[in-house]
Amino acid sequence: MSAATPALDRFERWLDARDDGHAVAMFRRVFATIWVVYDVVDLGWGMTERSRVWFPHDRDPRLVALQVVLVASGAALALGRYVWVSGIIAAAARATEAFAFFSLNDFFFASVVYLLLAHAEGGPFPGDNARSASRPRWVKGALIVQFGWIYVATGVLKLNPDWLDGGQIFVRTQYLSISHGWPYPEALSRAFTSLAFDAKLSEVGAASEIALGVTMLARGPYWLAAALAIGIHAFGALITNVWFFPVSMAAGVLLLMPRAKARPAPPRG
Repeated sequence: MSAATPALDRFERWLDARDDGHAVAMFRRVFATIWVVYDVVDLGWGMTERSRVWFPHDRDPRLVALQVVLVASGAALALGRYVWVSGIIAAAARATEAFAFFSLNDFFFASVVYLLLAHAEGGPFPGDNARSASRPRWVKGALIVQFGWIYVATGVLKLNPDWLDGGQIFVRTQYLSISHGWPYPEALSRAFTSLAFDAKLSEVGAASEIALGVTMLARGPYWLAAALAIGIHAFGALITNVWFFPVSMAAGVLLLMPRAKARPAPPRG
């Protein structure tokens, strides 16, 4: 017997395994809704248009058409209509936006998530493997690995003097405080002016992201992953004024991570 045969059999069983839970379906609805809101705001205010070219100019009709496609396909995905088709269209449109108009990591991330969610109901031919009403389990596993890898990678990338000296947090918080009148509590506003304080926050942030990534890849415990995700993204939104990506990531952690099953009560004597 070939040594590759057992591995191939395990791979086939992994592909055929069914997921009787509703975590992926809930995440699909939440994730798609978040990005539909983003695309509606982006389309209305032209944020991507202004970001890619510094000076004011007429809108590129190709980008407008692409954003309309993103809104329509994202809405269909959120509603669970034609999941495979709408997911593939959303993934392709988001990737096109990233490659052709604005090379933003958030767009590449969303494209990969859309591609995985397109297969959440069984892919283009669900009848071929729909032995029950359950969905393919590999989609949830792939999403958890993707999110865990992102946290580990971003945490490791922060382990450098440019981040750990606190300068980036100092600049970002002072910009929001001075230019935008960001309503930090007075004590916190004073603390942000200290590079030593900012350096300590930088260290905690990097360590927390690595810890969250490892927790996700280890599949738990859920309470630790949830606490880290809420803390990381609430703080990140506070100091960067970036909201859609953090909310997307937090939703993935809170909805996809497996929860510990309650132990059955011991039989009464």
